[in-house]
Amino acid sequence: MKKAIKCSSPGRVPEDASQRVYLFEGLLGKERSTLWDQMQFWEDAFLDAVMLEREGMGMDQGPQEMIDRYFSLGEHDRKRLEDDEDRLLATLLHNMIVYMIMMKVQKNDIRKKVRRLLGKSHIGLIHSQEINEILDKISSTTGRELPIRPSGSRHIKKQTFVVHAGTDTTGDIFFMEVCDDCIVLRSNIGTVYERWWYEKLINMTYCPKTKVLCLWRRNGQETQLNKFYTKKCRELYYCVKDSMERAAARQQSIKPGPELGGEFPVQDMKTGEGGLLQVTLEGINLKFMHSQVFIELNHIKKCNTVRGVFVLEEFVPETKEVVSHKYKTPMAHEICYSVLCLFSYVAAVRGKEAESKSKPPRPVSS
Repeated sequence: MKKAIKCSSPGRVPEDASQRVYLFEGLLGKERSTLWDQMQFWEDAFLDAVMLEREGMGMDQGPQEMIDRYFSLGEHDRKRLEDDEDRLLATLLHNMIVYMIMMKVQKNDIRKKVRRLLGKSHIGLIHSQEINEILDKISSTTGRELPIRPSGSRHIKKQTFVVHAGTDTTGDIFFMEVCDDCIVLRSNIGTVYERWWYEKLINMTYCPKTKVLCLWRRNGQETQLNKFYTKKCRELYYCVKDSMERAAARQQSIKPGPELGGEFPVQDMKTGEGGLLQVTLEGINLKFMHSQVFIELNHIKKCNTVRGVFVLEEFVPETKEVVSHKYKTPMAHEICYSVLCLFSYVAAVRGKEAESKSKPPRPVSS
């Protein structure tokens, strides 16, 4: 289509491809360097490129953490991560073949070196087949015929926000990157401080008045609350929300969370008495053998988990004091998750009610 348009344009002479001069040809003058014939040079260049690309995509930051995450995922998501790794290696091998052909390296040497690297890299069948097809046709291929593929790090879509730890600007400053699978927290010099996978995030809220974003996340057996102050609080909230929804659509094998409310076995740390903790829309009901306690939802000040213990802070209006309740249970995380989901649900309902009240009434047709 483009060729036809060029030929039909008045006053334009068709371009002669043979007259083009490529930048790489400047390296192939009368004195071509023997460096291009050193196979160890190409292998070192490939390994350096892999290291830089993995670093650019965040694959080398906290390797043990990434291995633990890999084993925690289902089969579908493991294959997706493996395919990402294979694609990275195959893209860099493809580009190395193009560079070697440009530098007029012997075709047999290219085959041997690339196939050795292909074996060392343990690339999967689909991507290795693409490389082998190029090697099979390499005898009749020139460097201009094979396009250079853009690296995977160029395709990463992430947004960065400046945040302060805590509830105001006095906290430490960080750069929060919202990525496809996680949130990355970097220090002011760019060092990765924390990485939170979306499947570890339990709940997220924000307050437009105070400009504070609250993130609840799993950390081992505990549930931790992290607060961040940022001028773009609303934009950050919806950016994370949209990214989490896209990640959830991809990660189909992750088990869904518990339904709203529920009953959980607990043991009161103060009395040692066992009983049931019920999460309802009105609040938390605690049933023991000789007593029963109900804590209203609006009296719950804070809840979290500490080493298998569910900690609940209740505000008592009569004394205007905050009382801490501790319950030992193997389901501490599930209880905390259920309570946080309940708060999110109630906040969403109240938000819709306020929105409907603020709308002016529709005029009645006569």
